[in-house]
Amino acid sequence: MNLLTQNGKIKKTAKYFDVKLFNFSIPAYKSKNGEITCPMADKCIKFCYAQKGMYKFSSKWSEIKFELTKQNNFIDLMNKEIKSKKAEFVRVHDSGDYYSTDYLNKWLQIAKDNPKVKFYSYTNSISWVKSLIEFDLIPSNFDFIFSDSGKESHLINKELDRHTKIFGSEKALKKANYKDSSKYDLYATKWYNKSNNVGLIFH
Repeated sequence: MNLLTQNGKIKKTAKYFDVKLFNFSIPAYKSKNGEITCPMADKCIKFCYAQKGMYKFSSKWSEIKFELTKQNNFIDLMNKEIKSKKAEFVRVHDSGDYYSTDYLNKWLQIAKDNPKVKFYSYTNSISWVKSLIEFDLIPSNFDFIFSDSGKESHLINKELDRHTKIFGSEKALKKANYKDSSKYDLYATKWYNKSNNVGLIFH
């Protein structure tokens, strides 16, 4: 099966920037067995786009991928997939989040194993990521964007941390001096957005 795929936004972004960009998905918020995949989620549960539309049709594959993340060979499987797809950018989780520190560390190892590939993800697991930043354990080819609607949003330093803010309109987003990443996902990252302000328009 394809571990790395492209949802509509990722495909559009890849074409716009002319790069090989893929995403990795696990179930949004919880698996079919009730295992929580977004432990720090809060307000975002109510409006999570990944629990709607086409994501429901692809839920079978997200469940399979979720089970694979628990396996000891997940890192090897992902390294092979990245090389096979010749990926240049990987968005970790267009649905789901880091459900444990062990799982988070697997992705950091994957990034270290693929230093020429750029990885990024939106996350509500802010305390886990910040503890890694404190000890300089995040490779330079991995970028985290803190989501502002989870249980740990109070930990975000909006002057220093790359973070999201959801707006009701493009006009409000621009007025607040945020970079719009609603259409093109890579504008959320440090490679295409020099500020820490990542704006998303509610949909």
